[in-house]
Amino acid sequence: MPWLDEADLQAVRGASRVLEQARSAAELRRIVLSELSALVPADVLSWNQLHAGADPIEHEAVPHEAEPPGAFAQVAPNEARHPLLHAHAAHPGPAVRLSDAVEPRALQRSELYADLLHRSGAEYGMSIGVSPRVHETVVLALGRHERQFSERDRDVLDLTRPAIEGALQGAEARARLVRALASAPPPGTAVMLLDRCGEIEHSSLEAERWLAEHFGPAEHPGWLPEPVASWLALPPRPPIVSVRDGRRLTIRLLPGDPHALLFEEALECFRPAALQELGLTAREREVLEAGRATRAETDIAGELFLSPHAVWSRLERVEQKLGVRTLAEAILAALQASA
Repeated sequence: MPWLDEADLQAVRGASRVLEQARSAAELRRIVLSELSALVPADVLSWNQLHAGADPIEHEAVPHEAEPPGAFAQVAPNEARHPLLHAHAAHPGPAVRLSDAVEPRALQRSELYADLLHRSGAEYGMSIGVSPRVHETVVLALGRHERQFSERDRDVLDLTRPAIEGALQGAEARARLVRALASAPPPGTAVMLLDRCGEIEHSSLEAERWLAEHFGPAEHPGWLPEPVASWLALPPRPPIVSVRDGRRLTIRLLPGDPHALLFEEALECFRPAALQELGLTAREREVLEAGRATRAETDIAGELFLSPHAVWSRLERVEQKLGVRTLAEAILAALQASA
């Protein structure tokens, strides 16, 4: 990067670290526009999301008031009408100056220049393109009123582009994972998503039920119960555990996402009525209960003051009744029946 000095490189590395902290595509959008404005000064920046074969363009300008209301949608209903967007639509890539994408005299005679660029103070422009997922392109455009973008600006944008694309792909992947977990979590688990204020944004049904059962109702709908809210507010936030009515609930943060909670509930003990319904005698239930603490038959024998043969005999009958082959499988079957 011949046009960059050490200060520029340090600034790009710092911006890349900030981008990695975004938890969602929406948050990343705000961070990207903020970081780009610090790296490459501009009068107006815009985020333009293009979906293959679909109109209109998802467009956001910063500052919002820089563009005349409705002007972008009117003069650029698709990427073909905007040179900087068109340059990246098929192949998102390195920085492109507006003067590279269209002949300046032709641009000044266009509706795009008269109704949007000139009026918004973006007569000089530069853009980069990234691809967060298949058939989707995000074009980040910067505009200035009086000064052309330099080769230093181009190099800064090109150096930042891979970090933006990687962070956006990561945010999209994390969002898909969280949505999948929230809609169909594995048995015994649930997911809850919080907004930036710590209020419930989306939740598995089990997560809300478990919160109420273990911590009581929240003060207001959409709020977390006070013990959980207090835990979340104080780093480093190790998993929080609650045991109620023989059930252990563990709540932890999903890795890399300070606003996504993973719930896991497990039974602390068997439900006596469930074991009776399975046809287990009192002596068989006693052996099974001891087996939860220690799987070794000799230890079970010592705990219950029985001979190893007696323990083996009772465990064999338990396994036959539950249709399993091992003590571990018998314990799992009994817990599932107790749920």
